[in-house]
Amino acid sequence: AATPPLLWSDVTRIVVHCLVVPDPAMPATRALQSALCERVRTIAAQGAPVPVEVVGFGDPALIAPGTAVILVHASVEPAGPNTRLLAFSVRPFRASAEQTSTLFGAAPRAATIPVSGVASAALDKALGAALSETLPWLARPEGPRVIR
Repeated sequence: AATPPLLWSDVTRIVVHCLVVPDPAMPATRALQSALCERVRTIAAQGAPVPVEVVGFGDPALIAPGTAVILVHASVEPAGPNTRLLAFSVRPFRASAEQTSTLFGAAPRAATIPVSGVASAALDKALGAALSETLPWLARPEGPRVIR
């Protein structure tokens, strides 16, 4: 097993912070942002060694010692009459860690979601894959991989 990056050393709390780029044609951007953050929190909390919670803009937890932040940056576009395409990236951040910064997070991903919310098997699969590249306790074991 690989040693987790130093960013995760002595973490006492993990917070999730999301930003969905507002689309003027979509008035429910804020609700989408909250729902996305909650989906990330739910997946990240599975087997987490410390509490995982969602925080908003300006929350002091974003720079608190012992706190690691899961940053989720997303945008959404119409993809049909009943679906939208949500593209996102996930990156860890820790303000108190000097030599532990992560330059690149998980590979950007996209999934279709219904117009009415974020509940989507495709989104859960994409979030799970991104978080498994970011969080040591969700990391997939190394081994043979399919070459495409």
